Amino acid sequence: MDMEYPKKYIKKGTQRLHSGELSDIFYDVNALLTDNYHRKFIIDNIPRAKHYVGIATGGAIIAALGAEKYKADFSMVKDGKLKGEKPLEDWILIDDVVTTGNSLLEALKLFNTKPKEIFAVIDRRKEKDKINIYSLFKI
Repeated sequence: MDMEYPKKYIKKGTQRLHSGELSDIFYDVNALLTDNYHRKFIIDNIPRAKHYVGIATGGAIIAALGAEKYKADFSMVKDGKLKGEKPLEDWILIDDVVTTGNSLLEALKLFNTKPKEIFAVIDRRKEKDKINIYSLFKI
C-alpha cells in the first residue's frame, strides 16, 4: 500500500517494543484504531476470508473488525494460546506491527493449515524474506 503512516501516531524516544527490541520510533496502532478515518481505512482494506485470527492486542481488534465486516469467524492468539476455534480453511492471520516476525511464527505453530494471507498494519522488519506479509501502510 502506498499510504504513509500518519505522523500523529508515531511516537519518538527510546521504547522497548513487544519484540523486546529497543527502538527510537513507536507506531501506535492502538491509538490509530481510535481514529474513525484510519479505522475505516483499515477495515476497508482487510481482505475477505471465512475466518480471521488476530494476535493480541491490535491484531485481535483488527481481526474482530474484519470478522464483523464479512460475517466471518473470529479467533485470537494471546499469550501463545489460541482463543476461539481453530480455522480450517480460508483464513487470515493479522498483526498490528511486525518488527521481527517472531510473534507470527509462534502463532503459525498453533495451526494445521497455512493462512491464505498474513495482514499487518505495518511491517517494519529489516529482513523480509522469512514470511510474506501484506502491509497496509508504508514506513
